[in-house]
Amino acid sequence: MTAMNQWIFGDITIDRVVEFQDSVFPPAAMYPQATESAINAHRSWLEPRLLDPANGLLIFSFHTFVIRTRGRTILVDTCGGNDKPRAGKPRYHQKRWPYLERLAAVGVKREDVDVVVCTHLHVDHVGWNTHLVEGCWLPTFPRARYVFVRKEWEFWQEEYKTERFTGDPYYEDSIVPIFEARLADLVESDLRLADGVWLEPSPGHTPGHVCVHVSGGGRDAVMSGDLMHHPLQCAEPDWSSCFCVDPAHSARTRHSFLERYADTSTLVMPAHFPAPSAGRILRDGTAFRFVFDEAGYG
Repeated sequence: MTAMNQWIFGDITIDRVVEFQDSVFPPAAMYPQATESAINAHRSWLEPRLLDPANGLLIFSFHTFVIRTRGRTILVDTCGGNDKPRAGKPRYHQKRWPYLERLAAVGVKREDVDVVVCTHLHVDHVGWNTHLVEGCWLPTFPRARYVFVRKEWEFWQEEYKTERFTGDPYYEDSIVPIFEARLADLVESDLRLADGVWLEPSPGHTPGHVCVHVSGGGRDAVMSGDLMHHPLQCAEPDWSSCFCVDPAHSARTRHSFLERYADTSTLVMPAHFPAPSAGRILRDGTAFRFVFDEAGYG
């Protein structure tokens, strides 16, 4: 696993900066519709890159895409973060990832970031919004505007109050401090962030989930967040994850997305596909398959 990859779209550069990659979920736990026979039917192409044969777990990456265009630096999703109290989620609990060092390695300091975009407000997409300074959670990127889709924020404001989040304080340590610092912008889901960079609604996984599109130099890319978590969902597009707020809507959105980009040159860049985390969608009978962009690997 490499910590970084880069792609060029005319005068727009995209870097992938990894927090971590590991085998983390049993297929049936991640996808309630999955059956052992269905997984076995896919095992030949899943192993070893996408499913660890040693433990039977699906392999996921947790990373940020860094967009640089005409003097602007935009981060898309900020992973799990360091020092965060996540007792119920050990893969994020009190971690010490060299994430900021990896950002620095691609030439991005904290003060360089102009915009932070969260495709949605799950715990593993907001963590580096803040960092711990003398016991206080402060914005990690002090000059940035943090972009939250208004519909997403309105949903989670109420959802965070429910019992299932009582032991998970990521709302308090990774989102509220951004509002308190007056760095949050509530936006519509079709916002244009810069020339050649814009949001597009892709609801289902969460109500205000968005994709981030990039177009430049005659090339196109789309950062699809958690519209699909793993290449397995190209082969099984009806399978929504256990984390989807509206599984049926998520499946409809995913089908539409796969149909739209199948057999095109658009580079698809999901939030959790393993390295290099970008590739193209091809039709495969009545379903689809994901072909990684190996040129961006390394």
